Amino acid sequence: MLTRLRLVLPAVAMVATLAGCDAAQQAQDAGRGVDKARQCATLVADLAGINLDLSPGSVARAAGTADDAARKLDERARNIDQTDVRNAAETLADRLKRLSDTAANSTPAEREQAVQDVTQAATRLAGACNVPLDQLINTG
Repeated sequence: MLTRLRLVLPAVAMVATLAGCDAAQQAQDAGRGVDKARQCATLVADLAGINLDLSPGSVARAAGTADDAARKLDERARNIDQTDVRNAAETLADRLKRLSDTAANSTPAEREQAVQDVTQAATRLAGACNVPLDQLINTG
């Protein structure tokens, strides 16, 4: 009986240790989820304040605000520790900057391509943050 108890106790201790590790991992994952949600909420709030309308008749006006949006996103992205969100925000900032740079001296086809690039980048950020695209930009 004593021998069985000696064999069972280490197994019970190991199971308890593994359960503790699993709980610690779950708590760490939950903390990451909270950080990601907070960082995404900040990005969404920043973009919502800009009201970037990418509908065909508003592209020229949107280009004027795109530069401001790009700067804000670029600044925010530096402080984001969630890799997928940071990369998506940086990509969107880059595409917004391109839209701003090309809007004044470009053909309608080039502007349309810039709008498509912004929309794709915004879709990626929306996916990373698990929010609808229209919370980031208005595509008309």
